[in-house]
Amino acid sequence: MEECYGLAVTKDAMNSRSNSRAQELVADRVRRIEGLLGRQMPPHPPMDQTPGDQHRHLLEEAQELYENEMAWEDESGEEFTESGAVVELVFPGTLALIDALVTSHERNEKGEGARHRDVVASFLDWMEFNVLDLRSGQSGGTTTGRAKHVDITDRLIDLVLHRYCGLSTQEIERLEAARN
Repeated sequence: MEECYGLAVTKDAMNSRSNSRAQELVADRVRRIEGLLGRQMPPHPPMDQTPGDQHRHLLEEAQELYENEMAWEDESGEEFTESGAVVELVFPGTLALIDALVTSHERNEKGEGARHRDVVASFLDWMEFNVLDLRSGQSGGTTTGRAKHVDITDRLIDLVLHRYCGLSTQEIERLEAARN
């Protein structure tokens, strides 16, 4: 069983559900970015680009960072302002890991150091799955707590997509202007 904001979800259940609706929602976000910027985004990598055990390990690391940083924000409320959470400050470790996963590195003698955009795609699906569950009201917690998690995670998905798609600062500014 895996914990998602206090949700007990089997990995098989998450995978079957996320491989449909969550992937569709992530694809919709990418199409929206393409429409607003007037250009195609890089294609999704093959999902087996990163070997199975390494993919699983990196995905679990991203999920754990996310959950720890969300839990800390729930506990401390440090990064919450009148206008909402400052998501970049809520998830510094998660975003640093995403940056490392989408950036090309020189491969070492073990073949390590390649980009892992397939892991980031899996992480995006996982976050979108969590948003779907939170919105459905089937997860635990208060309505206000679930709404806060949806808002924060929704914004984090956008920030991860900016990195995943390799957007420039100017392109991100255009998207932010369209968001507001």
